[in-house]
This record gives sequence, C-alpha cells and structure tokens, in this order.
Amino acid sequence: MNALLVVFTLLAWPAQAERRLVEAIVVRVNERILTVSDLKKRAVERSAETGKPLTADEVPAFLQEAVDELCLLERAAELKIEVDKDDVEAAVAQLKEQNRVADDEAFNQLLANLGLTRSQLEARLRTTITINRTLQKEVGQLPITEEELRTRYEEEKESFAIPEKVHLEHLLFPIKADGSNAAQQWERARALVAAVRAGGDFGQLLQEETKKGEANGGDLGEIAVPDLRDEVARAVAHLKAGEVSEPFAIPAGVHVIRVKARIPKGYKPFSQVVEQLRLQEMDRRYRQRLRAVVDNLKKRYVVELHPEYFRL
Repeated sequence: MNALLVVFTLLAWPAQAERRLVEAIVVRVNERILTVSDLKKRAVERSAETGKPLTADEVPAFLQEAVDELCLLERAAELKIEVDKDDVEAAVAQLKEQNRVADDEAFNQLLANLGLTRSQLEARLRTTITINRTLQKEVGQLPITEEELRTRYEEEKESFAIPEKVHLEHLLFPIKADGSNAAQQWERARALVAAVRAGGDFGQLLQEETKKGEANGGDLGEIAVPDLRDEVARAVAHLKAGEVSEPFAIPAGVHVIRVKARIPKGYKPFSQVVEQLRLQEMDRRYRQRLRAVVDNLKKRYVVELHPEYFRL
C-alpha cells in the first residue's frame, strides 16, 4: 500500500497496545488530499449551515463533491487563476450585508454559532471564488432561447397549475360540551338551509342568527380545494356557486357552508414563470456541463477515493 495513503498511530489501551487507524487520506487528486479530519470538519460546517447532520445516505455524494472540488482546484492551478485578499474581503462584506450584520464583533459571533472561525470562512470563500472562476472559463456561455423555455413550460405545465378554489361563507351553531342544546342547534341549521333554498339571502340570515346568540360565521374567503378540511370538502364537493350545503357535524358543532363562487383550475401564465424557467434551465445546463468538465479532468488526473476510511 502507498505509504502516503494511510497514517497509523499507536494508541495505548489498558493492558495492551494495538494499532488503530486514526487518520487516512480519503480523497486524492494528484498531490491534493483530503483526510478523514478534513472531511469531518467539512461535515460539521455543512451541518451548521443546513441545520441538520450529514447522514450515511448522503456520504457518497458528499465525497464525490470533495473529489470534484479538488479536480477544479487542480484545473485552476493549471489556468493560473488567482484570488487576492480584496476578492475575499469583498465576499465577506457581501455575506455581512446578506445577513444584516453591522460590525465585525457580531459577524464573528455569527460564525462562532456556526462553528467557524474567520480564517476558516475566508479559506472556504477563497476556494469557492477560485472554483467559480474556473467554471466560468470551463463552462462558457449557456444561451437559452425563448422557444426552448416555452417548450419546457408546456412539458412541465402541471407544475404551474393553480388548483380550483372556492369562495365560502359559513355559519356555525356550537354545541355545548354536555350536548344539551344539540337538538336545538341542528333544528336551527336545518331551518337556515331551508330558508336559503327557498330564496332567502344567506348573508342576511347569517346576521339574524348570530344576533340571536349561540351562532357565529362569516366570509371565509377563497380557499384552494386541496386545502379544505375533509368534512368541508365533502360538503361542498357537488355544490354550484350560490348553493348551500346540508348541515354537517364538526367537533365545534353544526356547520353550514355556502359556496359563493367557484374559481376553476388554471395555470400560471408563461410571462409569470419565464424567469423561474430560465434559472432552472441554466442550473440544469450548468450542472450538466460541470459534470462533463469534471469527468474529463478525472481522466487526466490521478484520482483516488477511499470511502471505507470515512465513517460518521
């Protein structure tokens, strides 16, 4: 085995001494390396940024990202891409602005909360800027025509669907915990429904009932059908605009719903989503081109990956 790949340390254990692997090179691209310690630090930083720990299922992708990064840094060296102190300071200033941090003390405290030092952040920013500049040279322009975006819009139209909505009004007749007024409240609800279906004005009848006490209601506004509670969805499923439901029970009492209007399912117009589509397509093409660039670099460089050395 290449002596550069694994470093062994003797650890003293009670009543015995044994060899134990405490550090190893997990990723190598030419002479650039990432050890177990390096990657564990990255995992901690990532967890702080995302708010959740790296899982075992995510490790393969995590290690591949590390390989890609070293390949791009090696390519940056070939292209003689440099990042100076001013570039890093500008990136730090941008982060401060994005996080609305007024001074260095507050910014350093923010970093500490994320488990980062200022020097660690600056090192990561330098790497990120270097990689971005490398990719700008390697990926090049990715022009997208409006015709291509319209085609994608039609192919993915369902993702821009606006669900059917119903504009609802309601009246609730509460039932006491002991159920002593249940019969009365059901009778009032049925009388209300009958009056509306005989031509009565729901809004006026609603006001009259609420003034009597033991009833409340009003305009619920427009609600997307998928967002309706099950019992409400069932009650209004076959009602047309202007129709009132049969009284039905909910935990709070007896409910009556009137459909004021139905707004049919539709789609966000192309003009409203074109920039979203453009960004998505740019990202797709960028990732595709990035994958091709990195795969080509892997053919040129000495690349070694030892996932067996990295355990969470």
